[in-house]
Order: sequence, then C-alpha cells, then structure tokens
Amino acid sequence: MNSGTSASASHGNTLNSPQHAGYFVSASKQFGSRVFMITALILACLMMTPVLALVFESVSSFWSGSEADTTFRDLADTVLWHYTLNSLLVVTGAVIFACALAILPAWWCAHYEFSGRRYLQWALVFPLAIPAYISAYIYTELLDYAGPIQIALRSWFSWQSPADYWFPDIRSRWGASLMLALALYPYIYLLLRHAFAQRSEHFSQAAQTLGASPKRIFTSIELPLVRPALVIGCTLVAMESLADYGTVHLFAVSTLTTAVYDSWLVYGSISTAAKISCLMLLFVVILVSAEKYQRKQQKHFDTRNSGKPAQKQAASAIQATLIWLVCSLIIIAGFIYPVVTLIGYTLTYLSENTSPALWQHTQTTFSLAAIAAVIATLLALIFNAQQRFNPSPINRSKLAFSSLGYALPGTVLAIGILIPLTQADIVLNQLLVSLDMDRIGLFFTGSSFALIVAFIIRFSAISNGSLQAGYQKIPDNLDDASHTLGESQRMTFSRIHWPLLRPALASSLLLVFIECVKELPASLLLRPFDFETLATYVFQFASDEHLEHAASGALLIIIVSLLPISILSRTQKMD
Repeated sequence: MNSGTSASASHGNTLNSPQHAGYFVSASKQFGSRVFMITALILACLMMTPVLALVFESVSSFWSGSEADTTFRDLADTVLWHYTLNSLLVVTGAVIFACALAILPAWWCAHYEFSGRRYLQWALVFPLAIPAYISAYIYTELLDYAGPIQIALRSWFSWQSPADYWFPDIRSRWGASLMLALALYPYIYLLLRHAFAQRSEHFSQAAQTLGASPKRIFTSIELPLVRPALVIGCTLVAMESLADYGTVHLFAVSTLTTAVYDSWLVYGSISTAAKISCLMLLFVVILVSAEKYQRKQQKHFDTRNSGKPAQKQAASAIQATLIWLVCSLIIIAGFIYPVVTLIGYTLTYLSENTSPALWQHTQTTFSLAAIAAVIATLLALIFNAQQRFNPSPINRSKLAFSSLGYALPGTVLAIGILIPLTQADIVLNQLLVSLDMDRIGLFFTGSSFALIVAFIIRFSAISNGSLQAGYQKIPDNLDDASHTLGESQRMTFSRIHWPLLRPALASSLLLVFIECVKELPASLLLRPFDFETLATYVFQFASDEHLEHAASGALLIIIVSLLPISILSRTQKMD
C-alpha cells in the first residue's frame, strides 16, 4: 500500500516538475507555430485560386466538347486579332507619351537647383490622382467637334463642316494612349527622378573633360545609366494601360479588356472570358519578366556605382523659365484643367451633385474599402510575421503568391473570382436543398462578398510592401534579445513588433483604402445588382455623357487619391 502511494506521488511529482512543464510549453508553442504556418499556407493558396480557376476554365472547355468553345472560336476568327492589336497599340502609345512627359522633368528636378523646385517636383505627381477616364471625358468635351476649340476655329476661319478642315480625333487609339499617359506618367517620373538623383558624377565629369556637350552627356551617359529604372516605370505604365477599361470604353476603342466584358456580359460565355483573360495574363507575365530582369540589372549597377551622388547645378534664369514653362503645361494639362472643369460642373449642376444617392454610394464604398483594407493588412501581417520568425523559401513563396493579385488586371481578376464563387453558390444551394432548407440564392456572387474578395486579392501586394518595409526597419538584434530573455514569439510580436509597425500598418490601411475607392474594372463586373461604388457611379454618368451630374463624386475620388501624395510630401524628403 505504501509502495503504491509512493509510486503515485513520484509520478505526480514528475508531472509537476519544471522539465515536464517546459516540455508541455514547448509542445504548445510548436503546435501554435504549425497552426499559424498551415493557416498562412491555406490563405496564400486561396489568393492563388483566381489564376488557377482561369487556367482550369480555359482548358476544361476542350475536355467537355467542341460546342463549349464556339464563342471563343468565333471571336478568334473575326475580331480577336483586332482587339489584340488595339491593346498593343494603346499600351505602346501610352508608354511613349508617358516617357515624353516624364523624362525631361525628372532630369531637370534631379539635375538643377532653381526657385520652387521642391514644390514643382511634388506637383508633377498630382496627375496620378485623376483617373484616366475622367480626363478622357473632359478632353473629349474640349476637343470634340462640338467642343469650344473646334467651334472657335470654325467661327474664325468660316469653316462650315468637317470636310473644310482637319482636326485630330481624340476618340481614337492615340487619344486613349495620351489620356492614359497623362494619368500614369508619374510612375516613370518618380523612378527616374530618384535614379537621376542617385547617379554618380564621375562619368559626367570624365565626359566633360573629353569635351562632350551637355546634350551628348545626357543621351550617351545619363539616360543609359537609368535605363533599368526607365524600363520598370514603363512596365508599370504598360500594365495599367493594358488593364484600363474606362478610357477605351469612352473612346470606343475595342481592346482585350473590352473583349472580356463583352464575352461575359453580352455573350454570357465565362469560358471565352477566361480564355481572353489568360491571353492578357500572358502579356502580364512578359511585362513582369522584363521588369524583374531590369531590377537585377539595377542592383548590379548599384553595386558598381560607389561614387557620391552628383551635386545639383544652379539653373540660369532662361533654364529655370523653360523648366517652369514646360512642367507647368504638363501639370495644367494633367491636373489643374480637369480639376477646375469638375469644380465648374459641380457649381453649375449643384443640385445633381448633392443628391442623396451620391452620399449613399460614397458611404457604401468607404465601408467596403475599410473592410478590405483591414483584412488585407491583417493578412499581410500574418505573412510577414511568419517570414520574420521563420524565414524560409516556403514562407517567401507564400508572400509572393499573396502579392500576385496586384499584377492581374482588374478585369482578369474579376473573371477569376466569378468562376469559383459561382460554383460555391451552386454547391451551397444544393446543400441547403438536400437538408430540406430554402435556397438563399447568390450568396457569394450576388452580394458585396465577391467585391471585397477582389479588393483584398488585388491590393494585398500594397499591404505586403508596407509591412515588409516596416519590418526592415526593425533590427534583428531586438528579436535576438527577446529570445535570449526567454520571451515567446507572441510576446516578441506584441511587445516589440506591434508598436514599431504601427506607422507601416497605418500606411497599409490608407493605401489599400484609397486603391479600393478608385478601383473600376473589377467593381463593374463584380458589383451586385442595383449596387454602385463611387467609381462605378461616376463612370456610369461619364459613359452616358453626363459626367457633369457626378462631378462632385469625381472630385471626391481625386481628393482621396491626393492623400498619400500629401502625406509623402510631408514625411519624405525629395532632394
């Protein structure tokens, strides 16, 4: 009896020993870490679902029989090549126009010192806040046959009809390219301005010693040295131009993006829409591959260029006047004139621009954008925290997969989301019927759920970028010190990472919120019936030739889009 009691007590002491308690704590930590890892893996795979759904839908029609692919084959035999050519020409034109608008201002602001330079170099970014379709509508009103310019020309020269004179048609491929370039050139400008500012002056000094002119130095030395940054900027412009729907729709230019819309909304063929989306994905892969290659080239250049950045030269009075004149024209064309026109529309049609419907759509849009921003930021926090605590190729891959959505055009992403969510609606309703319950209809695709999913997948890359930048500012030795003191990963995160990541979290929330408010292509395809976001509300009036009645909504989009530019101008120094 005593022996049994002694054995039982000994067993109880073993269970209560510090070593045994430590074992349970360690096992609990390992279990929590594995759950965290598996959860992150599942989330990353879910964010890859749209791409997998597009590929599966594209190839499954070949398995299901020839009749399933009739629509795509008909388009391929008639207009698909024309759509593809238009897309390539619009993208190429936008890149050329954007380079023409960005290269010289970037060089001037990085190379010369002149009065007002600090204000001018930030003002050149403002056109990024104006959606291209809004500028397209405004310049169509200005330059069309019934616009004030052509009316004045006919009055001055007594022209009676279009046959009496020639005037460029803004509703064309080159017009769409120009409108896109006015909205997107700041991508190239910002990258080039930074690259020019970081250049070494050794090469330029050597060229001056050999008697080269400033023009020869710029074209032969300065511009080639920033070629990687130029290609990256052009890639961003090309991807945004390829994804555009609003501008090409207003100008009646048929592109691959409009073909996706027509395939689904007109022909009702999700398979055809998926095939055309895969064709667009091919272009995106080519563009991203070119950008990655140039990024490697940029890193190689930076390792060689160890000279100190070149000092700015004082601009002469003539040079400063020329710089201000050219840059002011760009700012007026890309920002000031559209904004002034929208303000005029708002004041002229004040009752229409203060309708209750506008504020209802604004409130709905802000709510959806806030939900998407919070979820995207939380997901980014999970992926980045896991990579921080357990760095590995698998975790880096999960980060890369979760950021893939930003490279997808909004139209392509919308089709990729519709395919699995439509099947999910079917399965859900079949399950409810099998349980003798009432159908609930289109729970996933008939509500704002699909739109929120699109926002999260599309803009998670922004959240990941913000959190990655935030983690890079936290020294690794803080984690080492916490581990040395015996703190768990959870305590390290809550006591060290969380307080230091607050600025990055705020940046992520703000940037994702703004992008969700501006998003148009995905919103047009995924919005529920009788539902409008602020972007679709403004676009519907623009497509009906009545933007004047939604000018206040357009101004609200612009004001929201200016927030990150305003914050960056205050928090970041542009020397």
